[in-house]
Amino acid sequence: MRVVNEKENELIRKAQKGDMMAFEAILKNYERQVLSLAQQVVQNQQDAEDIAQEVFVTLYRKIALFRFESSFFSWLYRIVMNTSFNFVKGRRHHEFLTNEEDEDRYIALADEDSADLTESEDFQEHLKNALCRLPEKQRTVFIMRHSQHLKIKEIADILGVGDGTVKKYLFRATEKLRSLLRPYKTQLLEA
Repeated sequence: MRVVNEKENELIRKAQKGDMMAFEAILKNYERQVLSLAQQVVQNQQDAEDIAQEVFVTLYRKIALFRFESSFFSWLYRIVMNTSFNFVKGRRHHEFLTNEEDEDRYIALADEDSADLTESEDFQEHLKNALCRLPEKQRTVFIMRHSQHLKIKEIADILGVGDGTVKKYLFRATEKLRSLLRPYKTQLLEA
């Protein structure tokens, strides 16, 4: 997570007053993170780039609404996640989801007896498919925690929920993933 400093706050204040140079500096500071977050949700580089552009248009229109009550990163993260989830919902509504060969791999769920197993491409594919089977909120929290390495409190702030809710989603996601991946893990370990 980025540490909010006065320099960033000043850029935000200038951008809120219409200073395009300040707005462009903010975009430059966050463009990689926005693209990365979007790609982890939609699993497609081109779609993630489209979402990032939409996020920055939304940011331009709504930056004046930022009130410095939370970190700017949390506020922007929420915009990215909402835009990404709306895209996924729209895509599901209009077409069948297919597994694309060029999808990025998620960081695997590692436990003490499967460190070598989690590095295999085959396992990564099974994990990706298992993640897709999780309910949206559980998948989101799992990705934020294990792929983005955010703390429970940061996730709670971004999603606007309590720490306990985040822990509940994370626990349920982890249990469901273990259950979904257990047959595959057993099969590989026996081979």
